Amino acid sequence: MNRAFFLVVLLLGTGSFAGARPRSGNVGPEATLNAFIQAFDDLDWERFRSFFADDATVFYPRGIARRAHGRFEIEANFRRVFAQIRGDRTQPPYMDLKPRDLHIQRFGEIAIATFHLDDHPGMVNRRTIVLHRVGDDWKIVHLHASEVAAAIK
Repeated sequence: MNRAFFLVVLLLGTGSFAGARPRSGNVGPEATLNAFIQAFDDLDWERFRSFFADDATVFYPRGIARRAHGRFEIEANFRRVFAQIRGDRTQPPYMDLKPRDLHIQRFGEIAIATFHLDDHPGMVNRRTIVLHRVGDDWKIVHLHASEVAAAIK
């Protein structure tokens, strides 16, 4: 698996998300996404894994053909992703993901965030994150990553 796969695997981290890094307690999905992206950029394993619900699912854009079901499978895949991205570097941030065209829809206890990444030349990388409010926290219940060839103009 190459670095481009790992950068595409996840998502976000825009100026619109810069700032607060809430851990929990009555925050909205936007702040949760910001904190999630920051944890991913920093490869902060404990924080990163805390954003996923135990029964979450993940579709990866390439390299992993099948859907990951539940914490065990998701964490096994992302441990490899983290190791690949980190390489022999020792200081965060390890990435600076920049989503564009962010759109968040809220439906009561559910929020759906969609956006694009520009981290794989010639491709349009699409992301969808579904969050579910559990008490005061928002948990990722599904992450879908896909890509299509960019239109030639």
